[in-house]
Amino acid sequence: MKHNDIMPECFIDTTIVTLLLDAQVSHKHNCDEVAKAMERGCFKDAFAVGIIDNDKRKITYIERFEEIGRTDNLTFLKHKDKHQYVIKVGKAHKAMETFIKANVEAIGMRMEDFGLPSDLDELTKQTKDSISTRKDPRLLRLFKALRRSPEVAKLKDILSYLATNKYNADIEAIKQMILE
Repeated sequence: MKHNDIMPECFIDTTIVTLLLDAQVSHKHNCDEVAKAMERGCFKDAFAVGIIDNDKRKITYIERFEEIGRTDNLTFLKHKDKHQYVIKVGKAHKAMETFIKANVEAIGMRMEDFGLPSDLDELTKQTKDSISTRKDPRLLRLFKALRRSPEVAKLKDILSYLATNKYNADIEAIKQMILE
């Protein structure tokens, strides 16, 4: 299955989302590319979901979105006028690696259990370097294990709901899913 309208911003995000949805998604190299595709690209008047790190950088297009809910490591946003959503991943001013590390701890494991460093800077070096993240057996084992995490399961459920309901998604239903 293919979900070109779901756009993670980097390789590790793409790998996680691909495994969660068991589908191909539209990889973007950074949050600016996600915003550009949603604002001016082929999705400017269409359903789309952007998945970006909760960076300190401000993205002008994202200012048109309103928060509809949050968990410890996820912030869910909806465009004020369009069928577009953005999911910010990680703690404020941190990247996907904070989300991963927190959810590994939530399932009672450690990064070292997967042969990965627990230091965020070291982990980031290993996950940001290239497309090889989607083939790294340590990361693939980690991501499969993360499916047991309640927060990762919530992300999967919401992405699946949006992919299925695109233009008919009920904001109240999404808010309820976030709260559960």
